[in-house]
Amino acid sequence: MRSPARTRAVAAALAAALAVPGCSTDPDETTQGSTEGLSIAPSTVVSGPVDSGPADGSGDGGTPATTGGGEPHRPPTTTPPATKPTPRPTTDGRPEIVYFRVQRKPSCPAGTTVNPVPGSPVVLEWQARDVDRVALSVDGPGVYADNYPPTGTETLTFPCSGEEGDTQRHTYQLTVTNAEGKRTRTIEVTATVHTIAPV
Repeated sequence: MRSPARTRAVAAALAAALAVPGCSTDPDETTQGSTEGLSIAPSTVVSGPVDSGPADGSGDGGTPATTGGGEPHRPPTTTPPATKPTPRPTTDGRPEIVYFRVQRKPSCPAGTTVNPVPGSPVVLEWQARDVDRVALSVDGPGVYADNYPPTGTETLTFPCSGEEGDTQRHTYQLTVTNAEGKRTRTIEVTATVHTIAPV
């Protein structure tokens, strides 16, 4: 028969053995164990920007940023003003004179009796539309010729008379006609008179 003192000694030794770390019979305590004296690797810290999506808060990269109203921002569009075609002037059916003018100015004779400088003729030009006949008159209503084409030229002599420094004038009239009527235009051409000095 064991004595009470020995029994207490055995119980104390058993309790001391159970108090030693890592010697517990509890399965949970055995699994966890003690971390004292173990080497634990430090956690790795990654530095750098964190991708949290577009900075403009648009979410999906394919969706444009929106303004206060929630609609995508688009530049305003402008529509160019419509151009109207320039209408041609209306006529009353009569022929039209586009232009009648001097192509080359004339000159009066000059120089001396030994070295005379002959005068030069006047050259007229014109253009007409919707015509049946084109006529030209010189210094009056008389017709010089009436078989000209709608667009043409004519070279005419320019007679000069008077004193040195006088102005010689001649008038020329273009007349165009068709079945609806006629139109006329008159121009005046001038040149300076020269006296032929005797030598």
